[in-house]
Amino acid sequence: MGNASRSQKTTEGTVIQAAPEKLRHFVSEVLRKEKVELKEANLVAKVLVEADLRGVDSHGVTRLSGYITMIRSELINPRPNVRVVKEEGATSIIDGDSGFGMLGAKLGMETAIEKARNFGISMATARNLTHTGMIGFYTMMAADQGMIGLAMNNGAAIVPPFGGVTPTFGTNPFSVAFPGSKNHVVLDMATTTVAAGKLRLAAKKGDPIPLDWGFDRHGNPTSDPREVLQNGLLQWAGGYKGFGLATMIEVLGGILSGGLFGRNVPPLKEFGRDPIIANGAYIAIDVEKFMPLSYFSQRLEELTSQIQTSALGPGVKRILVAGQPEFELKEQRSKEGIPIISEVYNELLQLSEDYSIKFDLI
Repeated sequence: MGNASRSQKTTEGTVIQAAPEKLRHFVSEVLRKEKVELKEANLVAKVLVEADLRGVDSHGVTRLSGYITMIRSELINPRPNVRVVKEEGATSIIDGDSGFGMLGAKLGMETAIEKARNFGISMATARNLTHTGMIGFYTMMAADQGMIGLAMNNGAAIVPPFGGVTPTFGTNPFSVAFPGSKNHVVLDMATTTVAAGKLRLAAKKGDPIPLDWGFDRHGNPTSDPREVLQNGLLQWAGGYKGFGLATMIEVLGGILSGGLFGRNVPPLKEFGRDPIIANGAYIAIDVEKFMPLSYFSQRLEELTSQIQTSALGPGVKRILVAGQPEFELKEQRSKEGIPIISEVYNELLQLSEDYSIKFDLI
């Protein structure tokens, strides 16, 4: 899988194909060096590599170096007491204790799934999280159990209200997953035009961004990702509609959880050096309480068939269902390896040297 050196830095523009299992093992080993428990290190590694497998590279192992800096700066608690602090009926409240956000998000969805078996539908909120990684990971947990999953997070105040210029919301991602007989139907999106992580990855690579991704400090569209991250503002997906969705997420994830919300959440200009505070909501719906899962899957398959067999518009070759590109890419990358750009590869290499860990990703 590639011919890059396993012990030397790669040159700019080089891409190596990393074996997924080796990449997971490496990430876990690095985290273990910072006294993260094995089970929790494995979960973080799994979430990051799953993002890379699905082509969500902005939320994959490119985040690892920043996570380590945050642990060293005491912005992530490597030994958190993640717990249910209140539960009643079909509801739960989770406290993430400033640990890896994956831990609180996973517990939130696990709790919702367990309660949905009894009540049909359940919701957990989670507060005091940090970065949760790819939010679709948690909705697919529910879909894997034959349930419909919904998940959402608020976050750092880096986006203004529609029509404003004062940063008030995060990119407030949202995901919903429906269990399918083959692949699930999965929507995983930021309520801004793109997730902030895509700007950070572009900045890391030195690439320009499309003008509809963000504004500069004067409120004008810019192709400079660093300008947007340091001094500017991201743009809403669909204008006021994206802002409306983000408001819903701010209420359910931030206000209802008892966590920080709006301008009370610290801004994030530099990943790894600034605090990341997030709060979320996780919902599970038991399909079997409405109809047999097999019948639901049959009906879902019929719907996806109707979508995919639509007459094509000019220049369109295929119509895809939400989540389909990611599942197809995961199948490909599972066989061929995960492409790691030189900038990320060199960060991982530096971590291997810092911790004296064998560096073999190929």
